[in-house]
Amino acid sequence: MQNSDKIGSRQFVILVTFITIGDSILILPSVPATEASHDGWLSGLIGMVLGLAIVYLFCVVGRIYPEQTLIEKSKLIFGRWLGTFFSLFFLGAILINGAVYIRTIGEFMTTHIMKATPIHAVMFLFVASAIYAVRLGLEAFARTSEIFFLWFVLTFVMFLLLLSPQFQFENLFPFMENGIKPVIRGVFAVTAFPFSELVIFLMITPLLDAKQKLTSAFLRGAIYGSICLLAVIFSSLLVLGPELVSRETFPSYSLAKRVHVGEFFQRQEAMMALMWFVSIYFKVVLYMYGFCVGIKQLLHLKGHQSLTMPICILFVAIAIIIVPNGAFLYETYTYWPFFDLTKGFLYPLILIVGYWIRKQIKNKPASFQK
Repeated sequence: MQNSDKIGSRQFVILVTFITIGDSILILPSVPATEASHDGWLSGLIGMVLGLAIVYLFCVVGRIYPEQTLIEKSKLIFGRWLGTFFSLFFLGAILINGAVYIRTIGEFMTTHIMKATPIHAVMFLFVASAIYAVRLGLEAFARTSEIFFLWFVLTFVMFLLLLSPQFQFENLFPFMENGIKPVIRGVFAVTAFPFSELVIFLMITPLLDAKQKLTSAFLRGAIYGSICLLAVIFSSLLVLGPELVSRETFPSYSLAKRVHVGEFFQRQEAMMALMWFVSIYFKVVLYMYGFCVGIKQLLHLKGHQSLTMPICILFVAIAIIIVPNGAFLYETYTYWPFFDLTKGFLYPLILIVGYWIRKQIKNKPASFQK
């Protein structure tokens, strides 16, 4: 992969942290609470341990042909035609993911903050800012993430501290009231949502300055993001209770409404919305960037800048077409984990198996070769 953009391991860690948090900071708490009720925190804890195993799988894929992106690896492992087929599948999944993120932004903004604004206007304005970041390149928006990271951490810690007086630990009991099956169902969703979507980083691993630090940087970023998400799940259950969390589409936003100190510091939901907006912005930008780079490599173009405008418009168009309304969007959460795990777990696993088979064939003794 020939690209002038380069990022350091610290920038990589920050990007992984932001993308792990992404839209999950607002949506994720309701998933384990719906499945496991009081034991939602246990689903979150187990799911995040399994999620780190998926991240390690990405690290293994990243060490295969380390100078190549996932699209280029597919062609090298499976050949031109089969590799192109797998690449088109992956890029199609990336397009759908990015479009759903954009639609989620529109739904949230028009139902909670800018209720009189058309959803299409919100999506186009968001994508317009994303276009600028994609055109500037990976290095530019990776450096921008460093600027926002400290602010994000301080705001998040303050948010938890202000909520702590309202924690009711009885909301976590009775423990394992309905057995292990609901917990396992919650684990499945928690593993799929934040972690399998990190597969997009396999499009930028060749641009990491110190490739020998890929595994540590990837895992560190995923762990930091996991800690934030686990803290949000715990806080939602402790303050709102499992019944209310399971009924909310954006439970963390409702959680932020409970923040109040006396009569002068309250209704801090805008703080949570802004944190979510920052994290999902970098997620959308990275998905658009990875898609542009993938199309460039499939079509053997010199650069991706000329693709940014039509591709970003394509993302908005797909968001409007495949998600006609908010009710349909919320319904997709029931089967979305299967889609995420297909592209974020099964596909990388197939790549590893294909690479191993190819290596075994090449290392066969001469007497067994035709």
